[in-house]
Amino acid sequence: MKIYKILAWPLMLALCWAINSCKDELGNIPNEEAEKDITGKWQVTQLSRNGEDLSKRLTLDNFKIDFNADGTYTIADDLPFVVSGSGKYRLDDPQYPFSVVLSPAEGKADIVLKFQFPVVKGKRQLSLVMSLGCSSNTYQYDCERLNGGI
Repeated sequence: MKIYKILAWPLMLALCWAINSCKDELGNIPNEEAEKDITGKWQVTQLSRNGEDLSKRLTLDNFKIDFNADGTYTIADDLPFVVSGSGKYRLDDPQYPFSVVLSPAEGKADIVLKFQFPVVKGKRQLSLVMSLGCSSNTYQYDCERLNGGI
């Protein structure tokens, strides 16, 4: 019985030394998020108001929003949207954006749209959520990029 006590201490010390010598490999993995890139031409694929799908009632094929690399946007067609024509845009945070800020060319005040950038069926989507005047009505524009990209 005494021999087990004598052997237990060196084994415990060796076990503690082995545990403390392990490196933390997970701490060395970079976890920085890439900046979101929304440049390109986007077409509305689904429009919903307060969760109701309006896509079957409206023709969405002609409505497009083009986000250019120089920070400008252009909107084609007159589908109800918070802005029309062209202007400048920016994301509130390039890595972790929660909104897109649109600055119309007409000199109107900046408009902030809620922003989501999910991948659906292997393709990147752009979802913009806004209110077009009546605060109890919320519109969601789901768009897909026309000129490739993920």
